[in-house]
Amino acid sequence: MKNFNKIKEIKLILIDCDGVLYHPSELDVNAIIYAFDNVCDKSNMKSYKFSNIDYHNLKDKPVKTFFNYMNYTAKKHGIKTEDFILNVIKHIDYSRIKPDKDNILQKLIKLSQKYKICICSNNHKAHINNILKAKFNINAEQFPFDIFDINFAFQNDIFYDKHSDVFIKKLEQHFDLKARDFLWIDDTQPILETLTNFGCQTILVTQENHLSDIINKITKYVST
Repeated sequence: MKNFNKIKEIKLILIDCDGVLYHPSELDVNAIIYAFDNVCDKSNMKSYKFSNIDYHNLKDKPVKTFFNYMNYTAKKHGIKTEDFILNVIKHIDYSRIKPDKDNILQKLIKLSQKYKICICSNNHKAHINNILKAKFNINAEQFPFDIFDINFAFQNDIFYDKHSDVFIKKLEQHFDLKARDFLWIDDTQPILETLTNFGCQTILVTQENHLSDIINKITKYVST
């Protein structure tokens, strides 16, 4: 979305976590995969390492997403999926995430006087919690906005991503809004393109257009 004047038409701002709340260089996007392989190494599950498996082609895994592969792997080894995911997250290094020097949290709180705001991620809340601790020195329970993680649209033993029709419908029901009322801020163009197909408005985070810049622009047009 390039015309920020249209922002006045939306009612809910949904902000991604990874690569948006922090700069991508602070946490490698593949960190969770490395952590997954690390857990497999230590748990005698080496044949299930992501680096050794073409998980997209597994016939008995119904949806081609990483959390469904973790679900698949955990069940194959008689482990609770939640326990397995939390173990993987424990192996992620969050130490390079820098504190919030741009006052993003305070800017969001100010913006929330006009719009509903939430974090919406294809990751797990425990992971988001670690990001919030590193970035804002608060935990998920202290965060002033709703957080919707990969568990939000978990049904029939399947994790549905935020850019799926299942996730969108649940958000519409939760907020009593329509997808056209949503403004998504994300760093992944294909995800935003899919969300646009549902009628959502979108803004892409880039190297030149950080979350802080976007918030400033939205705030400017709201106040004019």
